[in-house]
Amino acid sequence: MQTFLHLLHEYEFDLPDRFDGDPRTPAAYVEHFLSEYTDAGDTVLDPFAGFGTTLRVAERMGREAYGIEYDAEVASFAREQVDHHERVIHGDALDATSYDDVPPVDCCFTSPPYMVKEMDADPLTNYTETGRDYERYLADLRCVFDHVDGLLKKGGHVLVDISNMKFEGAVTTLAWDVASEMADRFRFEGEVVVTWQADNSSRDHGEGTYGYGYDHSYCLVFEQEGDAAESSDNPR
Repeated sequence: MQTFLHLLHEYEFDLPDRFDGDPRTPAAYVEHFLSEYTDAGDTVLDPFAGFGTTLRVAERMGREAYGIEYDAEVASFAREQVDHHERVIHGDALDATSYDDVPPVDCCFTSPPYMVKEMDADPLTNYTETGRDYERYLADLRCVFDHVDGLLKKGGHVLVDISNMKFEGAVTTLAWDVASEMADRFRFEGEVVVTWQADNSSRDHGEGTYGYGYDHSYCLVFEQEGDAAESSDNPR
């Protein structure tokens, strides 16, 4: 597994003005990791589908893509970006195994909404609810990935786009905390450090940083435990 990447940070199109900010994972990131850990015809799930980047790229690469998105307006937008709009579910990732339309999957590729320890708003409800502390957020993410495990085929991979975060002089070790929660459920293969090459149309990172106080992010790579996970040293 290559452990350091330098990718182009660009988006294939701009979001409409009605959406604040642009938290999308760049398409180059999605394409690289789906190429490494999936084959054409595989089924890919993004339980935090957002604006549909993972689904759009997966379809273009010949994968069967399914997504879950909490925000109704964002889910509606994501449906417009994919060929199989019926595979974008407006719902809660905490209920992932309850959606009959989601089949067993070969890979989960996702980027959960980020949280810093000082935050009061709940990222898993699109920051619309308050009173959810960081420990509860981590516990909820663990529950989401427990559901993902219930959908994942034996030997399948879970790939998580995530970053540690600096906020008002403090550091939230988000990437490490999420990895710790997931390592009890999946076999941790390691992290890939991703740095970014900006182009003229990409967002302003501010002094070369990724937007969360660092000049890099990560892809955390997990494999489901089982016979298939032990059969090969190669990703596929």
